[in-house]
Amino acid sequence: MSYSSNVKQEITQKIPVTNLECLAEISSIFENKANLVKEGIEIKMENSILAKRLYSLIKATSSLQFGIKYSITKKFTEHRIYVITLYKQKGLKEFLESFKFSFLDIIQNDEIFRGYLRGFFLSCGYIKDPKKEYSLDFFVDNKELADKIYNILLSKKKKIFKTIKKNKILVYLRNSEDIMDILVSMNALKYFFEYEEITIIKNLKNKTIREMNWEVANETKTLNTGNYQIKMIKYIDEKVGLNTLTDVLKEAAMLRLNNPEDSLQSLADMINISKSGIRNRFRRIEEIYNNLLEEENS
Repeated sequence: MSYSSNVKQEITQKIPVTNLECLAEISSIFENKANLVKEGIEIKMENSILAKRLYSLIKATSSLQFGIKYSITKKFTEHRIYVITLYKQKGLKEFLESFKFSFLDIIQNDEIFRGYLRGFFLSCGYIKDPKKEYSLDFFVDNKELADKIYNILLSKKKKIFKTIKKNKILVYLRNSEDIMDILVSMNALKYFFEYEEITIIKNLKNKTIREMNWEVANETKTLNTGNYQIKMIKYIDEKVGLNTLTDVLKEAAMLRLNNPEDSLQSLADMINISKSGIRNRFRRIEEIYNNLLEEENS
């Protein structure tokens, strides 16, 4: 099973605590999957996990008569289609009315939000293994429903995005903290803790790599600076001799020649002056070097 299927498996092993959560979950599954047919309401699914979940939710919240069946289709690849049918009967209309939640209901009531989000994820959600990528996607069939889940998560201050992919609207998250919040909201606690652990390890690795790169960059910069200063000093020595420099500049020049790989701070510490002090001495050496170059090229 895929990582996403495992997360869904954990979610569906737990029946919601309250009837309101059950109804909210049914609501989003119906919005994504239900169709009106001659017999009543038909919910067609390709996922056995979702089919079993919806079956248990309807049984837990109603005494309605409904049927469940599956067939095998060979379109593109062979796979099963699960169909739950709520037959036309007394009480069906009232049942459908019981989970017609408004946008404000969903964002203002935590129970409804949790149930609705779970149903949406089970219906059209996909989460990637965090070892590979931080990614949670909802592949939605129509714009109205895509806008709805987008605005629900936006209202919860999630970094949410929309695009078109494979003729469907993709609503997606790429922020690990937001994805972990959603796992908690859906009661996928086992995978939340696993996701958190992987995220911490990846962040530590990335931090270590950044620090190593920073150190390498600094060492390279120090070597480049030292090599350039040595080049200037040797040129001055060749053209006019180091004895023409003032005592403080000659001291800095000899210090660099004897310590080609040391940083400016290290050189400054050797003669008990500040880093800016040693830098100013090399700036004056550079001015002499540039003047000698200009004289040679004029």
